[in-house]
Amino acid sequence: MYSPSDVNELSDTEIVGLIGEKVRTIRLNSNVTRDQLQEASGVHTKTIGDLESGKNVTMVTLISILRGLGKLNLLDRLLEDESVSPLLLYKAGGNAPKRATGRSSEARIKRMRI
Repeated sequence: MYSPSDVNELSDTEIVGLIGEKVRTIRLNSNVTRDQLQEASGVHTKTIGDLESGKNVTMVTLISILRGLGKLNLLDRLLEDESVSPLLLYKAGGNAPKRATGRSSEARIKRMRI
């Protein structure tokens, strides 16, 4: 298995594979067949198998499957509110930034020194 600190070392394909394995483990631990999950999620059994075997599926499919398993809460961290940095808020004149500048923090610091 992997630890959360190792996730940055993995390729996108490896992460998709791990997510598929996790979904399969959750399904099996819940004693749910693919047919039962198809009924609960509306996702075809072949697509469920594709996800579990590490093939790329849409986000909507993943969400439907997690909902069918009663595990939609696994997305909680991703859906948490992100607070805007007070410094960015100040620099934007009190408004939250609408887009990124693409400049790194180091580049901004260098410009401030010059």
